[in-house]
Amino acid sequence: MKRNTRVLWILAVLVAATLAGTIPVQAAPTPNTVIKVEIAGNKQVPDGAIRIHIQTRVGAAYEEDTVRQDKQRLLKTGQFASVKATITETNKGYIVKYAVQELPLVTALVFVGNKSIGAGELQKELTFRQNDALDGTKIDEGLKAIEAKYNTEGFARARVTVVKGDGKVVYKIVEGPRVTIRRIKFKGNTHFSSMKLKFKIETWRKMWPFVAGYYDKEKVDRDIITLRNLYVADGFLDAEVLRQLEYSDDKSRITLTYVIRQNQRYRVNKVTFKGSKIFDDKELVKNLKLRSGAFYTSEDQDFDTRRLKEKYGRVGYIGAAVSPAKRFKVKPGLVDVIYNISESDQYRVGEVIIRGNNVTQDRVIRRQMKVFPEQLFNTVAIEQSKHRLKELGLFDSVEITPVGREPGRRNALVEITEGKTAEFLIGAGISSNHGLLGNVSFRQRNFDILNWPKSWREFMTAQGWKGAGQTFSVVAQPGVELMRYHVEWFDPMLFDLPYSAGAKAFAFSRNREDYDESRLGAVVSVGHRFKNRWYGELAARVEGVKISDVDTLAPPEFMSVNGTHLIAGLKGSLVRDRTDSRWLPSSGDRLRFSVEQVGGDFNFTVFRAAYSRYHTLLVDSQDRKHILAARSSVGAIAGDAPVFERFYGGGMGSIRGFDYRGISPRNGVKADPVGGDVMVFLGGEYSFPVFGRDVRGVVFLDSGTVETDFSLTTYRASVGVGIRWIVPIFGPMPMSFDFAIPLAKDQQDDLQVFSFSLGWMF
Repeated sequence: MKRNTRVLWILAVLVAATLAGTIPVQAAPTPNTVIKVEIAGNKQVPDGAIRIHIQTRVGAAYEEDTVRQDKQRLLKTGQFASVKATITETNKGYIVKYAVQELPLVTALVFVGNKSIGAGELQKELTFRQNDALDGTKIDEGLKAIEAKYNTEGFARARVTVVKGDGKVVYKIVEGPRVTIRRIKFKGNTHFSSMKLKFKIETWRKMWPFVAGYYDKEKVDRDIITLRNLYVADGFLDAEVLRQLEYSDDKSRITLTYVIRQNQRYRVNKVTFKGSKIFDDKELVKNLKLRSGAFYTSEDQDFDTRRLKEKYGRVGYIGAAVSPAKRFKVKPGLVDVIYNISESDQYRVGEVIIRGNNVTQDRVIRRQMKVFPEQLFNTVAIEQSKHRLKELGLFDSVEITPVGREPGRRNALVEITEGKTAEFLIGAGISSNHGLLGNVSFRQRNFDILNWPKSWREFMTAQGWKGAGQTFSVVAQPGVELMRYHVEWFDPMLFDLPYSAGAKAFAFSRNREDYDESRLGAVVSVGHRFKNRWYGELAARVEGVKISDVDTLAPPEFMSVNGTHLIAGLKGSLVRDRTDSRWLPSSGDRLRFSVEQVGGDFNFTVFRAAYSRYHTLLVDSQDRKHILAARSSVGAIAGDAPVFERFYGGGMGSIRGFDYRGISPRNGVKADPVGGDVMVFLGGEYSFPVFGRDVRGVVFLDSGTVETDFSLTTYRASVGVGIRWIVPIFGPMPMSFDFAIPLAKDQQDDLQVFSFSLGWMF
């Protein structure tokens, strides 16, 4: 009885499971089910390759839309001329049959007449290959692609035809002459100089062996658009740009002329604002560049748009939008400028949330922030904070965004991606100033002197001593003429205050003209950063200086310092840096003053001042800058300074065209340079891109002198050209080569027409 009951329970569970759908049961075909999918007509393409594109499946419900989509997918493969679907309805379900008509295959792909461009290069321009389906559309597209290839290579008159038959595709090419540009001219350009326009376009004349200078119609078309946009942006809203081609007799060279019709330059009739409620028109128009009667320019309009957004952003309207528009007046040459403003809501700062800093301490980031909780959410201060964080050089990326949903309040989310801050370099270099010089150095730009490694592994992998934003470096530079070694630590924000502190220990030796010089010493410094971009520093140095191996014919200035001396100095510096980059400044200026009182075995005072200014003359079509730099420096010594503390001139970093320390007052039998108490330097340099972003050219004028007093009896000057090349192999390798010719000199000066510097890391 119990056994029968158990069997009944099992049967009941199975029935219930079946009804509940927990046990799959093969359903019998229904009239709406696909019972078979057939493929017909294919000889070249296997069934499996066709079924991949078919979504209609046996056992699934028949869907007319699915069959239609299957046909489209098969046609898009480019392998079939047509696809037909036949539907057969039976009492058990549907039979779906796809009948395909295959395209013939490309049995041969041939290029005829291509003398200057190889078949392999032309093949790369096609989207099909031999043994692919013979697709007429792709073949015609290939014809256009081959013509475009020839045009970019200077064959402006190249013509291509195609012949198809029996699976064979033949491209017949008539190349014509290869056309090079021998000259580029501009006509009608009274507003912009031809030089500026040349650097805006992509097309260049032939300059063998550096620039091929082929005539490319598509490139010239882009140049025409670029030139017109340039004029429109500066207020010539009706400007037109055309081209003229003058061919040589053999049609192989042309003179390309861009004909510019500037037409009338537009002025602003009036500036109006729409949608503004927070500020009235008088407040909004303050500090804007576009005003009634001013020439209209896109640059000024963009500037004013940013200013208006900043005005709202400073007082918490972080979502404010400003959209400029133009309205032309009936009177020619006048345009109304309209700013459509959407003010949005005002917000205050909730929290400042920092994410992504696995190593860097929060305080290093927070002390660079210019926004704080409960303040109005200032978008201008946000951009300043981003700039300050990027300038630290610790992060690969910095983003600051408002987040949150609380009414009237948004958190400032600071998201950073930490970069690599430790550098270990082994390298070498050579220069005309210092000869061959090796380099072994370690530098940590995110150092923490209090975070000692907790294990030997942390020490070996440089995981300790990190996170506080300090800088620590150890450098050894052994050389043939010069040897330098130093250990240095620097904290830019001591105790998170706008104060800096640093310490440095160093050793130095150099073979001079008539003696050997060795130094061993230390420097400690403290500084303060002011809110107006000024930085003040007070530094104290103590050095032991040894002068040895003095030549018997050396002047008395050398003989008097033979031996060991103690130098102690206290130096005060004041710096204002408003440049846009530490490495390649293109705008702004840099000003520096310093006074050092030196004691010990000698007693004298050194005064120095230096000023540099940078200006971007133009930016070319590849966003590369042409930069004009002006530099000046003066120095004076009051008191009796020894020869090894005086001023010298000449060489790289000073007046090129003269040897290192080749400009100086002289004394002794051999007229040796003994240094001066007054130094003046004035120079200018024009820097421009040559190839890519790694090679730049310079044209420079250097001038100045070194004298015993302010009489300035002899003034030196030189002009020259040079190359700056950053070679990416083995890490970036900086190379500098300068050729300079002295224009004014003294008979006793040591000259050096060629000076250079190069170094590599490995």
